Amino acid sequence: MRSDLLDQLVSRYLEQPVKASWEGTPADMLRGSFDDARMELGGLATAWLPLEGVVLSARRAELQPGVPASLHVEDPSLLLSVGQRDVSRWVERFQLPFELHLTERGLLARVRLAGLQVGEIEVQVGVSAGWFVLQPRRASVLGVPNYMAWLFRTYLPLPPLAEGARLEEIGHEEGRLRLRFEIASFEEDLTPGLLGRLRRKVLP
Repeated sequence: MRSDLLDQLVSRYLEQPVKASWEGTPADMLRGSFDDARMELGGLATAWLPLEGVVLSARRAELQPGVPASLHVEDPSLLLSVGQRDVSRWVERFQLPFELHLTERGLLARVRLAGLQVGEIEVQVGVSAGWFVLQPRRASVLGVPNYMAWLFRTYLPLPPLAEGARLEEIGHEEGRLRLRFEIASFEEDLTPGLLGRLRRKVLP
């Protein structure tokens, strides 16, 4: 179920529009206990790449009274959505030597030289030793298939995954990339800066 009152309270605390939902009754909300909790943010600016959407879900979330009160979250996961416009701006910002397009099949990197396309590489996002990498699936140079695509691998200029987080699923759509992370259960005090601390659970 959803509660407009809870949305307003959480949005005011995090200083960002939030939609919250859970399985249960209004009485559960009064007790501060939420099963299958879900919190959706319309977007989130980060130091590395703006996110179109952020959804934090958990098997169970519980507000524990105290000074300060704390939030206990069990078996959380995080779904991040990235759009084509922000990816293109990010590539330009870091002056990467290729264009990066989000497609239904994966990510398509086009290499240009003096305005001419000289290569095309289909890649997927992966994680190596905690760092995001582009892993090639196929490539062509000047229109000729290149079966040595596996030699191409680029580390992305993104922060490494935080300890306790792991990339579980990658979803591809035309113009959009979705990443789902599993995170270790955690407890956080309900004090200012909570949103930033939650973000560092995945990307420090």
